[in-house]
Amino acid sequence: MSNKIGRQTPTNSYIIPYKNTRGNEAIELYNNTTRNAMEWQEIQMMDIMAVDDDGQWVHIKYGYSIPRRNGKSEILVMRELWGLLHGEKILHTAHRTTTSHASWEKLKQMLDENDYTEVKRADKEKTYEKSYTATAQFGLETIRILDEGGGSASFRTRSSKGGLGEGFDLLVVDEAQEYTEDQQSALQYVVTSSENPQTLMCGTPPTAVSSGTVFVNLRKECLSGGSDTSGWAEWSVEHMSDVKDRDIWYETNPSLGQTLKERSVAAEDSSDEIDFNIQRFGLWLQYNQ
Repeated sequence: MSNKIGRQTPTNSYIIPYKNTRGNEAIELYNNTTRNAMEWQEIQMMDIMAVDDDGQWVHIKYGYSIPRRNGKSEILVMRELWGLLHGEKILHTAHRTTTSHASWEKLKQMLDENDYTEVKRADKEKTYEKSYTATAQFGLETIRILDEGGGSASFRTRSSKGGLGEGFDLLVVDEAQEYTEDQQSALQYVVTSSENPQTLMCGTPPTAVSSGTVFVNLRKECLSGGSDTSGWAEWSVEHMSDVKDRDIWYETNPSLGQTLKERSVAAEDSSDEIDFNIQRFGLWLQYNQ
């Protein structure tokens, strides 16, 4: 049986140099559950949660692109779990309501496995420890930590009006390849009033039907070395590549040989070579760049 695993470091990245990070705290919380962070996820958390001498996030914006089924959303839940327990107000957005709902369920599970208890009806006169409330309304999910100084998280489907008039510390943009300029106009200011804001974007390269350009532009800005406040990481190929080349499978899929099995990739339909290169090899084409 092969012990080969996917490449753990990005094929392409732009990280602002730093000395300190709080990523290890987020990793520890995550590893308290039934899951364990893979090396590539730990590296990403250390970079995402890098802090300067004043404790401010080094990367005010951070984007990462990884082929499908590699566990990119685990990074989000690690960052959000830490934020909830450190008093942050979080807005998690996704292109589809089913995606944001699944992230809400996952974050609830992480709290439960860290020995937090869900309270169905909180008593304002009562003091709570290691407790939270959760609203399950589809498309309007929330989680609120009841402990003193605890944070909150709201889960929303993106629109050109969503988030207006509200303030948050952390903005999460899931399925970022669909993040449009109109949506960014509505959302980018929700973290402006935060004393220590951060925006985290994750997704895959855009396909011919993707409508977003914000993710593409962040990538371009970072990889050209033109940003002093943003970071980027990706697993990708530069050119169209042989869909049967298993060495490329391992180069572009960090979870391969761990949570993603080789036989699962082998069973995927690779007849559309362009789509396979985008979805499985992380190829960036010029569709909307």
